[in-house]
Amino acid sequence: MHADDISALLPHLSRLDVERGSLLTEQGEEVDQVYFPTTAYLSNAVLFRDGRSAQTFVMGVEGVSGLAASLAEEPSAWRVEVRASGEVYSLSAAVLRQQADASPRLRLQLLRLTHDYQAQAAFTVGCASLHPVGARLANFILTTADRRGDDQLDLTQQDLADFLGIQRTTINSAANELKVANAIKYSRGVIRIVDRDTLSRHACECYQLQKALPLPEAA
Repeated sequence: MHADDISALLPHLSRLDVERGSLLTEQGEEVDQVYFPTTAYLSNAVLFRDGRSAQTFVMGVEGVSGLAASLAEEPSAWRVEVRASGEVYSLSAAVLRQQADASPRLRLQLLRLTHDYQAQAAFTVGCASLHPVGARLANFILTTADRRGDDQLDLTQQDLADFLGIQRTTINSAANELKVANAIKYSRGVIRIVDRDTLSRHACECYQLQKALPLPEAA
């Protein structure tokens, strides 16, 4: 983000420590606040009538929650939840829209982020339909690490199961295969990439397709 935009938004930012399981934006509600995660993980989840939910997207330091809905001034089609505890900064959605209207540079950056989220959602649907669990898990670990700029991820097996939409026992088996291959180390909710080349060979084609897209500039 450009220094002028940072200066304009900084007085309106509030630092928050958020806990796993906290609900930041409810499905079907207007987006009054957007959130910039720094150390927390946020996810978009679609809630169904029977109480079940599906995680559709995970966001780290590169992201802004509720971005498309806030810019369009429409109700959010999903809920935004905290999937890993940490720090976020909150900002009034109205303030963000006002600054985006005043700054073509910021508006373009936010549009690029929105496009990136759309691309990730498309890959997620295709990947879930066509690729085996182990390859999807390797792809998810690599993509998340790339976006965070850190080869160590604080994610539990239940987090991984939720993000990939599969049973925890299946995740455990797939993660063990990656451990045996010396691609990752995994214990007590912490994943560390040991050998990126090996992990990349286990990942599905989606990883290379996503990697070919430019990473959005962190807001």
